[in-house]
Amino acid sequence: MFGFFKPRIYWWQRWPSFAIASSSLIFSLFPAVGLAQATVPRILAQDSTRNNFTDPTGYTPGPANALGKVEEAGTGAQSMILIPGLGFGGDIFKEFMAAHAGQYHMYAVTLAGFGGTPAPPSPDSGLSFGEQPWTSGQMAAIERLISEKGIKQPVIVGHWLTGTQLALRLAVKHPDEIKAVIVISGSARFASMDTTKIPAEMPISRRIAGVDRFMAPRWFKTVTRETWDDNNFLPGDYAVNPVRGLRLWREAAKPELHTWVRYLCEYHAQDITLELGKLTVPTLILEPGLEGLPFDPGNNYMEAFCGRSWEGPNKQNPVVRYQTISNTRVCMWYDQPERVDKAISEFLGSIP
Repeated sequence: MFGFFKPRIYWWQRWPSFAIASSSLIFSLFPAVGLAQATVPRILAQDSTRNNFTDPTGYTPGPANALGKVEEAGTGAQSMILIPGLGFGGDIFKEFMAAHAGQYHMYAVTLAGFGGTPAPPSPDSGLSFGEQPWTSGQMAAIERLISEKGIKQPVIVGHWLTGTQLALRLAVKHPDEIKAVIVISGSARFASMDTTKIPAEMPISRRIAGVDRFMAPRWFKTVTRETWDDNNFLPGDYAVNPVRGLRLWREAAKPELHTWVRYLCEYHAQDITLELGKLTVPTLILEPGLEGLPFDPGNNYMEAFCGRSWEGPNKQNPVVRYQTISNTRVCMWYDQPERVDKAISEFLGSIP
C-alpha cells in the first residue's frame, strides 16, 4: 500500500571518494545506484540543457539576504525563533505554536524559496558553494529580525538540514544574546554510510572541493525534477504516521528545484561540527529514534544524517546535551508531541 517505505540509497549520498596523488586531490564519482536499485529501479535521467544554478526562465527571485516570511504568535515571556529545515516553511510549526501560545512568544521564519516564497537571486556561477551565499544571507536576515523586533535572549530552534546550521551559527556568533539552542532532528554535516571510502573527519577544504568540482557540475546542475523526486527523501523519513509523512513529503517537494539544489549544495559544503567546540550557549540536540525504517544492512542513511553526523572531537562540549526521542522521525513534534515538549521544558528549566 505504502510503496514509499521501500529502502534505497539516494543518488546524492554517493559522495566522491577522495585520494591524494602528486600533491593534489583526485576525485572519482561512484555510481548513483545503490543496493536498493536491485529491488526498486531508480529514475536517474539528466537533462544536459538544464542549469539548476541559474534562475529558471520567467522566474522572479526575491531580494537577496531576506527571509521568505515570518509568522509571529504567542504571548509567553520567553522569545523563541523557529527555523524549519530544507523544504519547509514556517507553517510546519503551526501546531507547535498553537499548543505553546501561552509559554513562548514565537517567530517562525521561512527561509527564502520555501513555503511558497521566492528564492534569492542565484549567485554568480563562479562562486564556491563553500561561501554559503544563500545560507549566510538567511542568517543575516534572522539577525536583522532580532534587531528590528528587539528580541531579547531568544531560544533558537533549528530543524533538520540548514535549520541546524543557522541555529548553531547564531549561537556561536552571538553567545551573549541567545539564551539557548534546541536542534530538532538535526544533521551536522554529510556523513557517509561507508567510512572506508569517505572518512568521517574530512577536511572542510575537501568537502567544498567535492561539491564545487563534482557533485554540483556533474549531478545537481542537470538533474531533472522527476529524477529528483524519485530519489529524494521518503515520506516515511519525515513522520511515523504514513498519512502525515506523505503530507510532509508533498510540502517538502513543492519548492522550485533550483531552490532545493542550491541550499542542499551549501549544506554539503559545510561542517558545523567544526564550530561545536566554540559553543558556550546551552544547547539541546534532540535526535529521532528512527525505529521501523526498512534499511538494508549498512545502509541506514537517516542514522548517518541524524546520528553519525555529530561524531567528532567537539561532541564532548559540556554545554551540548544529546537526547534521543524514540518512535520519531525528522518532524518528531508530530510523532511524540508530549515527549518533545517535556524534553524542551526540562532543558530550558535547567538553565539559570
